Amino acid sequence: MFKKIIIAAISASFIASAAFADSTNIGVRISTADLSAKGKDETNLAGTATTQKERDASFEIPSIFIEKQFEMSSMFDLAFGLDFVPLTESVATIGGGTGTDAKIKAGNLITAYIQPSISINENVSVFGKIGYAQGDLDITDVTRQASSDSEGSTDLKADKKLKGPVLGLGVQYNKDFGPISFVRLEATRTDFEKINHTNATSGKKLEAEAEMDLISFTIGKNF
Repeated sequence: MFKKIIIAAISASFIASAAFADSTNIGVRISTADLSAKGKDETNLAGTATTQKERDASFEIPSIFIEKQFEMSSMFDLAFGLDFVPLTESVATIGGGTGTDAKIKAGNLITAYIQPSISINENVSVFGKIGYAQGDLDITDVTRQASSDSEGSTDLKADKKLKGPVLGLGVQYNKDFGPISFVRLEATRTDFEKINHTNATSGKKLEAEAEMDLISFTIGKNF
């Protein structure tokens, strides 16, 4: 439902262009990310579920974006945008000891968002962001260590989808610096939906939940 609302709002923005003064924004964003995850898995043949402690991974990701911005009044603007992370980044390498070892990569993350902003003065504005993100989560080199209940795994790779709502706040400074029209500093949180995986060999189940916090610096140009 949340995803459908965002898509409908972005589609409606092109219809609204006839009624309000509009511009197009493009730019690049560099983000420092913190991804935290927790979950539970079945660890033996009896199906006993064990809750795993929350783990964190920090990394940097670049992205590009395009927005359609509408001037609703002298102080209020509304932008509809798409942000795309074109790279796949290594997030973490999990060493499970007697458990599971794996390498995790995330990428191809696309975020559709709505961004209302209010002008504080001629150059500075503050904005909120609400959106929906979807990306790829690649789990490779999966190795289940031998154990007494023979739950070793032949799963060498698992491809999952990361998706969930995005909320954020930021500040923008508007002034022409040659090819640059504005700079932004913002913070966002993405609350990803639960990921489920079933071991192909043993039928054991894994559930995981993740959140990603971004601190982003943006440079952009409007037309």
